[in-house]
Amino acid sequence: MYFYLSLILLIFVNLKSSFSQETIKFGFTAVINQKDSAVIKIFLDYLSKKTGYKFAPFYLKSYSEMNYMLSRGFIDMGFICGAPYVKEREFLGVELSVAPTVNGKPVYYSYVITKKEKKYKSIFDFHNKPYAFSDPDSNSGSIVPSYVIKKKGYNFRNFFKPIVYTYSHVESIYAVYYGLVEGASVDSIVYHQVEKSKPEIISHIKIVDVFGPYPTTPIVIRKNIPYEVKISIRKTLLNMKYDKRGKEILQKLGIDGFNTLKDEDYNVILKMIKYLR
Repeated sequence: MYFYLSLILLIFVNLKSSFSQETIKFGFTAVINQKDSAVIKIFLDYLSKKTGYKFAPFYLKSYSEMNYMLSRGFIDMGFICGAPYVKEREFLGVELSVAPTVNGKPVYYSYVITKKEKKYKSIFDFHNKPYAFSDPDSNSGSIVPSYVIKKKGYNFRNFFKPIVYTYSHVESIYAVYYGLVEGASVDSIVYHQVEKSKPEIISHIKIVDVFGPYPTTPIVIRKNIPYEVKISIRKTLLNMKYDKRGKEILQKLGIDGFNTLKDEDYNVILKMIKYLR
C-alpha cells in the first residue's frame, strides 16, 4: 500500500514540476487588435518573466473558434467576450481569472458610430441601412444592439439591411470610415485604442449612441490548469498596474489594469441573451 501511495505522490510531483516546462497557450480575438502582435508578445513575455511559465499567443478569427479551442483544451486561457462566457462557461470548462479596467473600473460600453457628416442621431435611425456587427457572439458588437432594437418592438433580425459581420471591432470602425456601412456597434475600449493609434481615422467618426456600462471582456482560464499556476498568473495580472514595466504594457494595451469579477457580475449580459432567445 505504501508503495502505491509513494508512486502516486511521485507522479503528482512530476506533473507539477513538468508543467513549468510546458507552454501556456493564450487565445486572442477581436478584443485586442490582432495586428498589434508586437504588443501581445511583450505582454506575454512579461507574464513569462514574472511567473516562470512560457506563454504562446493563438490568434483566433471568432468567438466560436475561441470556444471550440477552449472546450477541446487546445488553448489554456483566453481573452473572451462576456456573452460567450455566460452562455457556455460550463461547456468551455473555464473560470474567470481577471478582467481589464479602464479609469479604474472593470466596465465598458457599446458605442454606436457613424461618419461625422452623416445625420444619424440614434441607433434607430439606421433602420434598413447597412450596419456592421463585429462577431455574432460579441456583447457590445451584436448582443447589445440586438437587445435595444427588440426592446423597442422591432424585429432585430432584419432591422438593419444588411448586417455585415466584420469579426473585429477595429474592422467595424474601418467599415464606417470607408463608407462600406452607414453605422456600427463597437467596444468602447477598442474605439479609444484606435483613437490613440489612428486619430486621423477617428477624427472622421462620431458616436451617436452609448449603451452600458457592462462588465469588461474577461480573461478566462481552463479549470483543469493546476491551482498554483492559475494563482500565479492572476496575481501577476493584478499587480501589473503597480509595476513600472507592467504599467507601460497596460498603456500599450489601452487599459489601466486588471481586477477580479464574479460570475454574477455578468448577469446583466445573461439577461439580454435570454430576452433575445
